[in-house]
Formats: sequence, structure tokens, C-alpha cells
Amino acid sequence: MMDSVFFATFDPLLSNSPDACTLCIVHPPAFAYEYCTEDEEGERKYLNGFCCTGCAAVLLKKLANVEAGQWEAEEAVLEAEHLDTSDLQKRRLATFGK
Repeated sequence: MMDSVFFATFDPLLSNSPDACTLCIVHPPAFAYEYCTEDEEGERKYLNGFCCTGCAAVLLKKLANVEAGQWEAEEAVLEAEHLDTSDLQKRRLATFGK
């Protein structure tokens, strides 16, 4: 599974952007975004729109949590095969704090 998030700036005078973030519907948007999730069968789903800076941080944190979970799952597979995962675990903890 390969999730991704892309952010881009936009010109509010030249684009057809909304007055409010499409995620929180409170703050004005600062970025155009595309968030892509991929399931285990390889099917991709896209969520896109315009978001404020706070929601951009939330999308990035969501992506980090997904990646941390994938690293942890890979560690579990290696541990089940009785392989040393201490270096991988240190890297995951240093990178994501969990």
C-alpha cells in the first residue's frame, strides 16, 4: 500500500477555489491538495480540494501515522521469522515516535 499527499499553491484570483477549506469548512484555503490511499488490492482512492494550513498539517500527520503502522507491521513479520528488528524499531521510534 502506498498512500500519498500532495500540496500545491494556487492563485486565488485565477483559480476557482472556495472561500473556505473543503475539509474543516472554517478557515480560508492556503493550498490545493490531493490525498491518495491505496488498499491491499492496489485500488486507489483520491480525495482532493483546497485546504487551510491546519488541515494540511492534519493530512500530513495522517500520512505519517499510516506509514508508521506499515513499518510496525513489517517489523512484526520479521520478528515472527525470528529476525533481529532492533535497528528497524529504533529507526521507527526516532522517525515517528511510536
